[in-house]
Amino acid sequence: MYRKISFGEVCIHILFWMVYIISEYFANLVHMSPGNGIRFLQATLLTLPALLIPTYFITLFVVPRYLNTEKWPYFIAWVVVIGVLVFFGRIQWAEIVNYLQSGSYYEIPVSKILKNIIRDYSVIALAVCISIIGDYAKKQKLNEQLIKANTDAEIKLLKGQLHPHFLFNTLNNIYSLALIKSDQTADSILKLTELLDYLVYQATKNKVDLAKEVDLLLHYIELEKLRHGDRLVVETDIRIEKENIHVTPLILLPFAENSFKHGGAGHDWIFKINLSLLADHKRLLFEMSNTKKRNRTESAQGGIGLENIRQRLSFLYPGHHELKIWDETDEYKVRLEIKWKDEEV
Repeated sequence: MYRKISFGEVCIHILFWMVYIISEYFANLVHMSPGNGIRFLQATLLTLPALLIPTYFITLFVVPRYLNTEKWPYFIAWVVVIGVLVFFGRIQWAEIVNYLQSGSYYEIPVSKILKNIIRDYSVIALAVCISIIGDYAKKQKLNEQLIKANTDAEIKLLKGQLHPHFLFNTLNNIYSLALIKSDQTADSILKLTELLDYLVYQATKNKVDLAKEVDLLLHYIELEKLRHGDRLVVETDIRIEKENIHVTPLILLPFAENSFKHGGAGHDWIFKINLSLLADHKRLLFEMSNTKKRNRTESAQGGIGLENIRQRLSFLYPGHHELKIWDETDEYKVRLEIKWKDEEV
């Protein structure tokens, strides 16, 4: 229920009450007789406990126990009780203060102190409201930190799923080359080594240079070319018009994997892939299409890779990305657009 108050918060509390005392002094300065300033300050300091006690009782006990737990009837009842106690307590306290200053005791009429009581309610309410707003802001910040921590954990999990998925596909390609004793097996292993270097040293970062991400994509396509040979025709149009554009790693690779996994030779017996990428200071526009195997009926929109990338895009580029997928009879196409924020360019 109770939390530890930091040194900074203590300073803010002290500052609040100092501002109250100073404002009280200057608000009543015009009504003071010459030479009564010190006596007024003494009276203000002596009556300060009448404000401090109810303020911190509500803030430290009533609010966390009843307001924060939405026990409204109890909260309202406590506020009313404290309001009554402040009303009568303020009168008694003023009489005590007068006695300490003058040495004589006399009753103070309610009408004479009513203005001060209303002011007391206002000061207590303001102090409690500031405390509630401060607590709310801290909880919001904590919630944002928790959401970010959960998002980071989810992204790491998704990356962890993608690595073995990618390696599984690549090793299958090399295995196919090895079965036919292809001379390209050694070259494919060399290219896989380059890809593994990226996965180990770059993919664990939050952001990588877009040019390196494109290189990874092209290395993967070259690896696939070794397996498919002349049956595969790849056309690329890559234009990076601004340097130092950073993206989350492995953001493009799943689309290439999906193209090779579900694509194939069309009616002309040629497996065609078209890849275009445009990156400037405003956005990244990535498009990739491939022909589909003849008589293929299953959808290419599922699988670990694409579902993974959808989730990562929603985490990393919320509200400023658009992913479209067309799964036609003869062609499969994806279009990804990411509009940059200031920190990404």
